[in-house]
Amino acid sequence: MKKICKVLIAIVIAAISFTSCSNDDVFDPQQQLELEKPVIEAYVKRNYPNAQQLENSGIWYEIISQGEANSFQYTVKDSLNQKFIFSEAVVNYTGKLVADGTVFDKTDNVTTGDTLSVSMNLNTGQATVIQAWTLAFFPKTITVDTREISLGALFDQGAQRGSKFRIISPSGYGYGNMAQGGIPANSPLDFEVEVLEMRPLRQRSTTN
Repeated sequence: MKKICKVLIAIVIAAISFTSCSNDDVFDPQQQLELEKPVIEAYVKRNYPNAQQLENSGIWYEIISQGEANSFQYTVKDSLNQKFIFSEAVVNYTGKLVADGTVFDKTDNVTTGDTLSVSMNLNTGQATVIQAWTLAFFPKTITVDTREISLGALFDQGAQRGSKFRIISPSGYGYGNMAQGGIPANSPLDFEVEVLEMRPLRQRSTTN
């Protein structure tokens, strides 16, 4: 989980904007999405005929296995007057570039998987994984102070032990116009993920 674990992406739930680390150009996810849509659709049609599109997001997904219902419950916790979801996933996964199918990252141990934090500050939208993964892991809705807010997109209860899914994401839900290791800027990404375990993540200090 080398790239996903090491890169902290700030995500604003209502709107996404990225600023390039190397220049002053502002990344326009909608404009870039229009460029990527035909490429993603051709890739999905060629490789994953059973995949579905998530409304008008440009994201395509396929739920291969729902996993064990009620094996994990995503909960909201208070910390320093802010609300967080803290969770930890043990996963096997493969990440590919939609452009040419190159594998840019893959778990090394298929029996124990790799461990990563899948957490979010609900006040700021800051998360420990790219937005495509928050949509894939978090439940579709969660209760915050008696209010139901929308979070995820794939699973009603969120990803559970044994869940297996594929998500093909436009760059706006990935790394935008920032290159990351073997991932070029403006790259749509294809992830296949198997969840071996979901468990609570020990709450960490937010002052460091």
